[in-house]
Amino acid sequence: MGIRASTLLLFVALAAVAIANEPTRPISGSNSGSNSHSAVERPATGRDATSIEWNARNAEHLLNRAGFGARPAEIAAAVNVGHAAFVEQLLTGFRPDYEPFFVERIERPDRDELQAMGEAERREFLNQVQRDNRRQLAQFAGWWVDQMLESHHPLRERMTLFWHGYFTSSARDVRSSAAMIEQNELFRTRGLGKFGELLRAIVRDPAMLEYLDNNQNRKGNPNENFAREVMELFTLGEGHYTEADIKEAARALTGWVTRRGEAAYVKGRHDNGKKTILGVTKNFDADSFLALLLEQPACPQWLAKKLLVHFEGRTPSPARIDDYASFLKSNDYDVRAFLRRLFLDPAFYSDDVVAARIASPIDYLVGTSRRLSVEPPPALLWLAAGQLGERLFEPPSVKGWDGGQAWITTSTLMQRGNMAGMLLGVVKLEDVLRPEVLDEEPEPGDMSGEMTGEMTGDEAGGDEMSGDDGESRRAPRAKPDAKPAKKKPATPALKGEYGQMGRMLADAYIPAIHLSARLQRAQATNDHAAVDALADELLPVALTPESRAELVRFLASEREALGIEEAQLCKSGRDGERLLRRLAHLILSLPEAQLS
Repeated sequence: MGIRASTLLLFVALAAVAIANEPTRPISGSNSGSNSHSAVERPATGRDATSIEWNARNAEHLLNRAGFGARPAEIAAAVNVGHAAFVEQLLTGFRPDYEPFFVERIERPDRDELQAMGEAERREFLNQVQRDNRRQLAQFAGWWVDQMLESHHPLRERMTLFWHGYFTSSARDVRSSAAMIEQNELFRTRGLGKFGELLRAIVRDPAMLEYLDNNQNRKGNPNENFAREVMELFTLGEGHYTEADIKEAARALTGWVTRRGEAAYVKGRHDNGKKTILGVTKNFDADSFLALLLEQPACPQWLAKKLLVHFEGRTPSPARIDDYASFLKSNDYDVRAFLRRLFLDPAFYSDDVVAARIASPIDYLVGTSRRLSVEPPPALLWLAAGQLGERLFEPPSVKGWDGGQAWITTSTLMQRGNMAGMLLGVVKLEDVLRPEVLDEEPEPGDMSGEMTGEMTGDEAGGDEMSGDDGESRRAPRAKPDAKPAKKKPATPALKGEYGQMGRMLADAYIPAIHLSARLQRAQATNDHAAVDALADELLPVALTPESRAELVRFLASEREALGIEEAQLCKSGRDGERLLRRLAHLILSLPEAQLS
């Protein structure tokens, strides 16, 4: 039996109000009246390179932000190592080596090959290409989520996710699983290095060239999409360039195209004339254009703010941005050095920062799985995150995901709690999704949709073109008033995903948890101690007094209804275990569980 609907709705309503009204309030601290987050507390091992006390609270905060949640043993190990030494472990990885995902190039035929086929043969061939791409992208998504769950190098995967939302591309437009996977691997291998090197690699990245229409950018007929986003979203931000700068910058980026899935420089397409960008006149090409951007004062300011907002969860003060921007510039945009300084900064561990960031769906689901010590199919978490608004490989626009408070609505908060209940085995799959969304159909070309779906007529070649040089490309998107249209959010193919999730839950997942044994080890012999022990393991921050009181009342009421004595809860067999899982479900539906 799951949690009564009225009980869960009450908790969700309280959580939605709390998050909407006070999204940055400090939740952690010693005023909760509970012993939450004290199980591994111990005297500090001494001052490291910072002036903070290195304890369980600060170690868990660092693990939450630099990775994807922490188990009690991991927190204890971090405390024992010491602050500075543990930061170095995060930067280098606990097991830095990994086996990359094998990528198969799934070739699309060119125009001549398509025209040589009959209509039925052409449709079936393109359908198979689409199915193969979808299958490979789904397999890779599961592989990536597994890297997050394993946490052999949590910061590497954290930065891969950060850059995935910074240098966005979408599988819906790129339509090549190999290109999307290789871009992801670029973030993984270079995400902790020099920003300038990563920026130069992005200009040569096949997925980005396709996504931002650089195949249509040629001498005499420039396409401004790529140049605009490089300046607006990747380096400077709005207000630091003019429309004339964008037009000239587009000329500098001519020449780079994709051919058969690979980036290629076509000399005849490049505009070799002089350009004037940001007041400088010279024969700019892609690299000299990017070098000019990196020299602009706005560039380190832009990147420093993006990194600080991501890791701290709040808008930093102008003085803090200036400080970290100056550090970035003086260290040649070294991201690893930036993060080392941030993770040793006492301000990073202030109460305002510790409870300031709302967890993204991926953060929430991976963190919940790690704290529960369950092993769901990784692809299940990928699909579940998509239901909650974070569909990896399909950001809603060129700006990526808004993040922060945009992650939480009354509807998504209820869904988050239900997803946690699904991981615990106390919520059925059919209760996770609203009935009406199961009637939605995939949009044409949706690579993340139903994996066995057939192509529409449009997918079968309606908007594909092949140039004289043999490359395959899409017709350029219309841009009103020289401003690129933001991509509209995709309609998730929830019916197909519902079936996939159902098969995973039925065939590949049993929540192998024993909460009664955990509470026995913690010597939790009464309702208050049981709530404190579970909250300590499952929450990234401490309970508020109000949440703790509600949970204790719930546990006492349900325990008494089952006729279980307080001291016998952990020894009461199936009924006691089910009650504890329902209690864990409520804990993971609280506002505290939505923070990281």
